Amino acid sequence: MNAPRLLIIDDSRLIVQIIVDYFEPMGYSIHRAGHAEEALRGLELETPDIIVSDILMPGIDGWSLFERIRSRPEFSEIPFIFLTTERELPQKLRGFHLGADDYVTKPFEVEELYARVERSLERRRQLEKARRGDGAVLAGSVEHLSLPDLLQILSLNGRNGVVYLRSHSTEGEVHFDGGKVTHAWSGNISGQKALYRMLGWEDAEFRVMPGDGIARERSVDQQIDTVMMHGMVSLDEWNRWKVGLPETGQVLAVNAEQRDAVKTETVTEPEYEVLARARSGSSIAAILDDCPLLDGALAEAICSLLDRKILLPVDPR
Repeated sequence: MNAPRLLIIDDSRLIVQIIVDYFEPMGYSIHRAGHAEEALRGLELETPDIIVSDILMPGIDGWSLFERIRSRPEFSEIPFIFLTTERELPQKLRGFHLGADDYVTKPFEVEELYARVERSLERRRQLEKARRGDGAVLAGSVEHLSLPDLLQILSLNGRNGVVYLRSHSTEGEVHFDGGKVTHAWSGNISGQKALYRMLGWEDAEFRVMPGDGIARERSVDQQIDTVMMHGMVSLDEWNRWKVGLPETGQVLAVNAEQRDAVKTETVTEPEYEVLARARSGSSIAAILDDCPLLDGALAEAICSLLDRKILLPVDPR
């Protein structure tokens, strides 16, 4: 096999060298550019298999560079990963709206970037295989083909059917009709919440079974690009707050000494939903499953209430 060609665009020589030092021993052919104009000139000489680009650069920024590259038919399907220091939600949404394959936030571990690059290249290979029609039924692990990538393949082909997922003892399903997600469930939750939660499963096995596209229930009505955009943002929020949570089996209860304070404090909607379920003592897992709000918002609410001593971890015995 030919070495994968990676084009790295960044005005930081240190970042470029770190990437070169890690990727070249892994069998990659690295092409470097310090700014967008140099990258565009290089594209005329050789087409890379994947592009990793900074956003904040002198001259043409990463957003504009991406749009110029994707406007060229011969370059329109090259996987593109953004490197960015921007953490705000609108910037992430902008990248997904434009059609970027992924983004990595600086500072980053080069191992993480390598995993993202490998995943993007594998997704491209799967897309090409799907276009050739190699097999009507897919099966495998999300470690090799993530659920977002799998759903994009199914969307590309306008397929009907069901994705069956299993992560340890937890099962779930994603139904699609004409490449559009129509229903999702996992455990005792369904709809967008179940779908977004499954997008984050890192060790699940999947089977794709063809069908007539008729789901028993229609709990989701979203195009794949919308699922990706909002699902990835929701997953980011969950990953941000889950590190501050106790174990999900931990039971929480309202602090009796803070009951009067709660009446005078301003609480958010997620905090109110959490408090309503914790008054009689509920585990974090039960709160997450019982409340229809997304996991990230609930995790933030639980962390805030624990920090303010309004909620306390209790021994259920």
